[in-house]
Amino acid sequence: MIFMLNKLALRNARRLWKDYLNYFLTLCMITALTFSFHSLLFSKDIYEMIHFGNNGELSTAGTMLVTFMAVSTVAILIIVAWLINYMTRFILEKRSREFAIYLLSGMKKKQIAALYMKENFYLGTSALFAGLLLGSGLQQILFYVFYKSIGKNYRVNIEISAGSILLTIILYGACFMIALFRNKKKFSNMEIISLLNMDRQNETVNEKRNAIWKWLFYLSIGNVLFLYFLIFTGRITKWAAVFEMIGLAFTFYFFYLGLSAFLMKYIKSKGSLIYKKDCLFLIRQFSSKMRNTCFVLGTLSLLFMFALVGSSLAFMLSDYQNKQLNVEYPFDIILISDNTENDFAKEETLINENTVPRAMLKYCVYQNGTSEMVDYLYQNLRLFSDKDSDPAMAEGRKAAAYYDYDVYMGITDYNSLRKMLGLTPVALQDNQYLIHMPNRVYQEIKDRNEKPQNSLHIGLDFAGFMTEGFAQNGHNGTDFLLVVPDKKLAGMKKYFSLMAVMASGNVPENLSESLYESAGKIRGYDELADYIKIGSEELFLMPATIQVKSREVLELKFLMSTLSFPLFYIGLVFLCVAFTVLSVQQLSDSNKYKFRYQILNKLGMGKKKIRNVVAKQLFLYYLCPVILSVIISAVFILYVGRQFVIYTGIHTEWILYFGISFVSFLGIYVLYFAVTYFQFNKNIEP
Repeated sequence: MIFMLNKLALRNARRLWKDYLNYFLTLCMITALTFSFHSLLFSKDIYEMIHFGNNGELSTAGTMLVTFMAVSTVAILIIVAWLINYMTRFILEKRSREFAIYLLSGMKKKQIAALYMKENFYLGTSALFAGLLLGSGLQQILFYVFYKSIGKNYRVNIEISAGSILLTIILYGACFMIALFRNKKKFSNMEIISLLNMDRQNETVNEKRNAIWKWLFYLSIGNVLFLYFLIFTGRITKWAAVFEMIGLAFTFYFFYLGLSAFLMKYIKSKGSLIYKKDCLFLIRQFSSKMRNTCFVLGTLSLLFMFALVGSSLAFMLSDYQNKQLNVEYPFDIILISDNTENDFAKEETLINENTVPRAMLKYCVYQNGTSEMVDYLYQNLRLFSDKDSDPAMAEGRKAAAYYDYDVYMGITDYNSLRKMLGLTPVALQDNQYLIHMPNRVYQEIKDRNEKPQNSLHIGLDFAGFMTEGFAQNGHNGTDFLLVVPDKKLAGMKKYFSLMAVMASGNVPENLSESLYESAGKIRGYDELADYIKIGSEELFLMPATIQVKSREVLELKFLMSTLSFPLFYIGLVFLCVAFTVLSVQQLSDSNKYKFRYQILNKLGMGKKKIRNVVAKQLFLYYLCPVILSVIISAVFILYVGRQFVIYTGIHTEWILYFGISFVSFLGIYVLYFAVTYFQFNKNIEP
């Protein structure tokens, strides 16, 4: 008997593989992605990177990598558990009559439940091993892209981590076991009549309530329009955002319920569209399917939105990495000291031992006891004037942003630094001064009615702004530097001593730790309590008295990659899950549709025309959750893109980030749609 049941389970598993091929392939893809991404955590080379120079402890980037991989793993675990639970329940409902026949033939419930678990176990195990095999190849691609993103070369290294395999099996197995035991419990409580009627049960809506449900459609559209109004008029506030997010959660689910009622009302009112070609057939099927699956469609729309928003954010981070890091770190090495007599002799010796300086300058910045420019920025930058900010948080920002006094530099040192960076020297007359500030800050204040030069009382004429990258996150000033004729410095006090270096060739990354050791500090630990400020840059920069560009850029690239890669990871898995459910929903009903299309064929509709109708039916069902998610995610990216420009100064249009994400999204969409279309046509053929 056991042999017969095992043989039956294997046969049924092969049938499941054939009938739900998209589901099987998605499980393989998710397993492959999970395995390859977890390999990042268990790679020896990456382990050394994230522990490098911190006495065996995790670096900031390492902490971020572990944290974001953990968060993404939890998100993936939840959605994969939902997919497996949904699919096992869905398959159970579709095969309920088959199981009822098993009961009528004398099999016990425990035997049938065990049979169903074995079938899914065989299907899941085969998907697991196929996914691990695929993941070992995908791992090499992922590592190559990851290393390129942080500026490192990657050599192909077939490194299969037992920890990564074990973690993947545990997570995958937990999702499967939870779903199967839930369905086993549900199955054990059912009677034969329940099984016979199960495939007829759905999320039906009382026809008498259609008039009420119809208004949900209008309310959902109104809520989306209100969101656009808030974003485009700049009236989004903290509390408005909270209430709007709650409203959107309802919108995703009520929209489909309301749209179904709206279409049913349209059919009953004999709208003109129903008399055109195959529109009545399509609208009736579409509204019926939508009404029965409104909760599923709402969930899929959420997944699509998260995927689009997440991948767009990942592209923003990648753009920042490619364009801004050289601006933020223009010098190969720069050091600052509050000891104005510091000659950096030890540091110079250490630098000469580890690299070949092409140019080196020791200099001072000055202060005259005033803070007029600092006060101006406090009053005019959005960061410090946000009405929704917590007052305590706003004060904390101010405390970390600027020095107590305005920072000045002489024109001679200024031009020497410009020459080191390959910039054109600037000419100043004896009665002139200029302001050097990051382009990000300049773009924010340039159109203000109150100009910064009008707030300054230096006794010189304003000569203009300069906005090139100039190490203005605590070294050559914070967000600004007032450049004056050298003779003007005579009446000022030295503020800080600095040394800037441009090297010939590469600077070793471990020079950063060596310089910190010579200063008696530990990199990453002593900075927050130090005197250095960082200005209004809030995204990634940390205060650092010693900056070695190669080390800082490596760590920031690593940090941004740990943010962007999980976003891509989550987005890709969410897309695969959503498209799988859409595909399975249509293919599982193909037998029902087969009868309807046979009737159309008998009424005179040719095979080519039927295939066109099938394409339209699938297109409508696939497109509906996609359109809603695109409309809502687009406005989110618009808002985030605006903020990204404000905080980084990078003027790439938000539509570019969203467009790249959407094109990537479209590629996966076309793939799943094509597979579903061909399988559907095959299933309805006589």
